[in-house]
Amino acid sequence: MFSTVNVYYNSDNALAKMSIEGHAGVKEIGKGYETCIALSSLSQGMYKAVIKTLGRECLSYKRRHGSLLIEFNIDKINKLSIDNIQFYKSVTKGYLIAIKELSIEYPNFIKYIEEF
Repeated sequence: MFSTVNVYYNSDNALAKMSIEGHAGVKEIGKGYETCIALSSLSQGMYKAVIKTLGRECLSYKRRHGSLLIEFNIDKINKLSIDNIQFYKSVTKGYLIAIKELSIEYPNFIKYIEEF
């Protein structure tokens, strides 16, 4: 069993939406459990950083057992200050770099898909 991460970019090549489906392995050390924890922690950290800095209206967050959907309100983000837009781009870019690297390091547990 593995997690699938789907990433969608907008026309400005910025993160517009992302979803995670499934658990990255069974709950046993060395068999994907730590990968699932890392993926979840990175996602929650990015979400909380955006909410705390830019405000809740800049994204929506839906979570169910084994799935997560984050959609950014690009119209609201584009109306923010240049510094806050840069923050959004930096935080989401760093998040995506971390997720990509995690999927490269643990290909049996995470499948990463990008759509432009």
